Amino acid sequence: MIHKLPSKLVFALILAAIGTQAMAAGAIAISDKYASQYGFSHDYPNRREANIEALSQCGSGCKVVLNFDSGCGAYATDQAAGSTVWAWGTSSSGNGAQDRALEECASRGGTSCQVLAWSCNAQ
Repeated sequence: MIHKLPSKLVFALILAAIGTQAMAAGAIAISDKYASQYGFSHDYPNRREANIEALSQCGSGCKVVLNFDSGCGAYATDQAAGSTVWAWGTSSSGNGAQDRALEECASRGGTSCQVLAWSCNAQ
């Protein structure tokens, strides 16, 4: 015999399950001019707020290039004179995100890549 739960009970159970899951959002924003300016956010309740914070840190002429809803994000640039190479990476760990950003920077031709910022969401 199949028993059906009342639809209001099912809805309440779904809301309860969603409500117990903590969400965190982070973002990286960079300037259009050789990514010389950047902004970073983490542990915001949603992407919109994470983007607003990253953009406000970065300043005018910036755009969001990465959103990460869990785990970590990192931003790296090539520090060689005259280079315009930059990259980012994500991972479940801070070290992993930094390694990924450095690998991406090198794969784009960077010869002296360095992580400028990284952070992790708590959830």
